Amino acid sequence: MTPIRRHWLGVAALMLACVATLLVLFALDTRAWQASVHRDDMRFRALPDHGNLWKPATILPGDPAGAVLGTTDTIAWRRALQSFWYTHIGANPQSQQDLPKLRAQAQGQLLDLMTSATTAAERSNAANLLGVLVITTPISAGSQTAQIQVLKQSTEYFQQAIDLDPGDTAAKQNLELVLRVTRPGNGPIGKDAHAGFGFGRGHGATLVGNGY
Repeated sequence: MTPIRRHWLGVAALMLACVATLLVLFALDTRAWQASVHRDDMRFRALPDHGNLWKPATILPGDPAGAVLGTTDTIAWRRALQSFWYTHIGANPQSQQDLPKLRAQAQGQLLDLMTSATTAAERSNAANLLGVLVITTPISAGSQTAQIQVLKQSTEYFQQAIDLDPGDTAAKQNLELVLRVTRPGNGPIGKDAHAGFGFGRGHGATLVGNGY
């Protein structure tokens, strides 16, 4: 065998070894994403305000495994749901944001998901949570105009949720509650408005979306 041939065979062997190493690391990063999403979904159900969820320790720079798996939508949905939960408890343990900022952040994330989420179920759930976010907005008891606007906007979101996914039971129940509040003889927003609205399947603690 000539020296040149041995040289090229050595280069080819080295390249194959590098490719094999990259494939192993890619597989490890893929497993890390799968394990992280599964584990942290369980954590979120038990402790919705848990910090540092859905952040796998991947190895390869740029996280190509996450790009191939399409984790952007998966994590965006979960981040939005956790932001919504922060508005429910009134604080984010990981930051000093006040409630108006928390509500604005959750609203922005859910609005994005209502149009960009991969599945109709995700878009419907985002619309439903937006309706709940609106109907639970603190407003002055004497501001009838604001109350009417809140009821109108929340009704639109719940209806959009149903249009996106006719099987969204939570949105149907929430729409029914809004219509009950607006019936003649009822106050613009009574106890039902802040006590009875469902956050979604599992009252906001269940992750409805794509996973691994």
